[in-house]
Amino acid sequence: MDYAWNWLSVPYLACALSLISVGLTAALVRGDRVLRLGTIGAATTALPWALCSAVATWTPDPVLAERLLRLGNGPTALVGPSLLLVLLGVSGQLERHRWIARIAGVIGLTSLAICWGTKWVVAGVHVIPAGTFYISPGPLTGLHFSQIAIWLVIGIFVVRRATTGGERRRIQGMLVGVLALGAIGSTDLLLVYDIGGYFPIAWLSATIAALAALRLELKTDLLRPQGFDRPIFIELLGFLITAVIVGVIALSLDDAAPVTLAVIASVVWTAVLGVTWTFAADQPVRIARERALEQLIAALGDVHEDAEIGRRLRTLWKEVSIEVRHTFRADGDALVDVESGERRAIDREVAAWLVEHGEMLAAGDLGTMRVGPIRPMLEGLVARGGASLLVPLIDRGALVGLVEADHVAALREDERGLVLESARAAARAMTYVALSREAALEGETAREVEVAEAMRLQASASRDDELGRWMVAAEYRTAARTTGAGWSAILLADGRLAVLVTEAQAHGVAAALATAALTGAFAAATSTTASIALDDLLTSLRASAEGVIRGGEPVAAFVAILDASTGRVQWAAAGHPGAMVVGPVAYDVAFPAGSVNAARPRTIALGGGGARLGASLVAATRGETALDADSLLVIASTAVRGDDEARWQQVLADQAPAGSRLASMLVDSVLRAGKPPEDLLAVVVRRRTPGPGGVTVPPSTSASG
Repeated sequence: MDYAWNWLSVPYLACALSLISVGLTAALVRGDRVLRLGTIGAATTALPWALCSAVATWTPDPVLAERLLRLGNGPTALVGPSLLLVLLGVSGQLERHRWIARIAGVIGLTSLAICWGTKWVVAGVHVIPAGTFYISPGPLTGLHFSQIAIWLVIGIFVVRRATTGGERRRIQGMLVGVLALGAIGSTDLLLVYDIGGYFPIAWLSATIAALAALRLELKTDLLRPQGFDRPIFIELLGFLITAVIVGVIALSLDDAAPVTLAVIASVVWTAVLGVTWTFAADQPVRIARERALEQLIAALGDVHEDAEIGRRLRTLWKEVSIEVRHTFRADGDALVDVESGERRAIDREVAAWLVEHGEMLAAGDLGTMRVGPIRPMLEGLVARGGASLLVPLIDRGALVGLVEADHVAALREDERGLVLESARAAARAMTYVALSREAALEGETAREVEVAEAMRLQASASRDDELGRWMVAAEYRTAARTTGAGWSAILLADGRLAVLVTEAQAHGVAAALATAALTGAFAAATSTTASIALDDLLTSLRASAEGVIRGGEPVAAFVAILDASTGRVQWAAAGHPGAMVVGPVAYDVAFPAGSVNAARPRTIALGGGGARLGASLVAATRGETALDADSLLVIASTAVRGDDEARWQQVLADQAPAGSRLASMLVDSVLRAGKPPEDLLAVVVRRRTPGPGGVTVPPSTSASG
């Protein structure tokens, strides 16, 4: 076969070089695999056309020229599907329209086979005015070459429906340029059908398109570049070395049989490929800002709050131009913002996918990822936060948190290494914080149970007391987390009775400690032998009341001093619902089966004022009320009284004849409705009347019918 150099091949060779540059760049730039595949596919399927067209200008043999042109023009049917793949990847519509890409690939392969196996595309060759051979058309020639335009038009239609705003304009501008170049190149059909023209011009359109694609690869985020792909470079270098070695061996063994050369080439290729794979596997993972990462890992060992973990991540990631929007910790089926406490629901399937995926999720990459039915939920997760980058915090196979961030371009390889390693460290720290929080909660719960049990035993142990001329009956039931309901009754040195009843807004240990502090202060203030007035008692309690306020939720209190000699009760209510004087009462030991023939008991409210529970004891609502010998002083917690004041007074009037049993009856009636969310406390105080011989006895327990 005789070949002669022809300067008319130079444009095609230049076009081939530009296509090789595009393909190599896409192969060596680590980025989105779909976009890389589409770009490499478009370059490599157009490359045979450029090379075969160049070589066809070197031969005067029409048969050889026909074979070369048929070989080179066959793969051009796959250029259109490759460009369609790029369009779908850039617009993020590949997952939804994967079937279109598959159809395009099947049709392109079919057209390729028809071109290579029949004369329906390349029927032969003829000489064009430039003096070189060019293809003669078959029945499917026009359809074969028009597939580039067909699949581009379909891609434009999909992109227009799926994108909006600036992104649509940018993609449309690129597509208009591609179609314009395609229209220029299509003028070569005039030469194919021998209508007119001098020399093909499609090489110019292909070269311009290749150079534009090369610029997009190097200067823009087209491939979502992540850095230089060293493993691919090593494999390409190994391929080149193999080709050189095999070429030298073939020249040295000029008389060797083809089978022998094939075996030698296979052995060489296998050996070189093994070496390149081993070398590529030994390459360490590159990490940006390694010193800063080490400092972060060391600092996280002393962090005890989720919010601090988020702040340290934000500081580190700013060094690689990543802006953290929110850091969440996982709490069951929800994500909780470590800064604001905002809760967002997260589907269990999404959480499981993030753990299984194990990598950061970029909004741009989601369009080309094959995620299946979970795609709508993932897109909803991305759209809800509006961030371009989601980084799951995974520790021991569980999702412990999530970071929403923004990054303008795709992350480089070393930047991705920094994010992934710091995310692992943050996940471990967040797990430690969660375990510490759970341990503290268990300890607090144990203390609450202990305090509640102690309060219950203390209350039940002093349910009924006889203090001088007074009888005090109390009934108490603690809630799962005590609300600090408590009481204390102390007989003063002068025979008067001092009573304190408390109720807190807080729960658990805070409420119990607040109640204990007030009760202790009350006992200390009433232990003196000197006569004490109500104002003196309130002043003594004030410091303790203000000292036990927790989180803006203070303790309410009702204080009373009962004087049997005067038949009066001095009282003060600080945010407490207050007390009731019920009487006169005729007592019946058989109550409620018995009857009362006396007038219906009256109810007099003591207090109930105060802007809120725990109002200042100095600014408390105060008063002085008569307390006859046959009357009761009833003090109950909010949970026992209820919200209906009229109903509460009716209950007291109806059940007052129970006397000292009234406290237990009031609490038991509430318990029938179920487990109480707050402490139940009822305290009933009544006078003991002197009997024969001056002996103080309870009031008469008989009632006439």
